[in-house]
Amino acid sequence: MKLTPSGQPEEAGDVVCDMCGVSTRVGEAGVQFGKLHAAWGEGAGHSGEVYELHLCEGCFFSVVSDIKRTRWASVMLEDEGDEILKNDAFGRVSTDGAE
Repeated sequence: MKLTPSGQPEEAGDVVCDMCGVSTRVGEAGVQFGKLHAAWGEGAGHSGEVYELHLCEGCFFSVVSDIKRTRWASVMLEDEGDEILKNDAFGRVSTDGAE
């Protein structure tokens, strides 16, 4: 959840984790958070709905771990398994801040 200073609607003063409720402010580095975003289109059960959750670093990687565990459970009996789950960078797009 973004908390904005009065009169500055576009600039977040703080971001509170939607999972644990803790501030994502990290000293001089400012706010550090991950986003879980969904925008459901026509034909989806939630058509027209848009979601955005803000997660602190700990909660973000807890959610990533849950996703990996769920995927592992769905492929654990296959002969080849799922190679992507062996990679610690599951879901990572970049390491330098650029997408």
